[in-house]
Amino acid sequence: MRFWIVCFISIVALWGAEGYNGKSLILTLPSPSGVVVTADKNISVLSHPLDKMKGIAIIPIDYYAPESEQNLTWIAPGQEMNITLDIHSATYPTEVLSVDPSKVTPPPEVLERIELERTQAYAIYNHFTPIRYWNKPFIRPIDSITTSAYGSARTYNDTLKSYHGGIDFRALTPTPIQAANDGIVVLAQE
Repeated sequence: MRFWIVCFISIVALWGAEGYNGKSLILTLPSPSGVVVTADKNISVLSHPLDKMKGIAIIPIDYYAPESEQNLTWIAPGQEMNITLDIHSATYPTEVLSVDPSKVTPPPEVLERIELERTQAYAIYNHFTPIRYWNKPFIRPIDSITTSAYGSARTYNDTLKSYHGGIDFRALTPTPIQAANDGIVVLAQE
């Protein structure tokens, strides 16, 4: 068994991994334990959904990450592996939207709500549980056309304001929406 782990580590160390800005990379590792150390965080390894002897680490790559090479390190009991991550630029569509100017430059009372919601979101994103709740393939939550794709650069009134971090589907109100997979709802509010 140790021989195969050494072979796997050698292959990953030689080839490294490739990722794209604005996307997440799923690294497959030879053990379901440990952490992957990046420049700014430690990412816990989860059990692989198809092979309990392996692990996965989901590595988020920022939209604004430049093309570069980053060094990651997988550390598990009695094991350590250096991984080179080559980051490439992804091509995303651009959406040009005309909206009320207050949506581009919100008034102070709206800025307070935006900051509160940002704080709530970061608290959720920064929480980790070692339990992987999903064990089956993800599904589309509704059988409909996509009206706004993931990653779209959103330009409001000629100003690039954000990149779309979700996907929008056309639907009438009210339409039941299925969960894309198993999990736990951690926030439900307007």
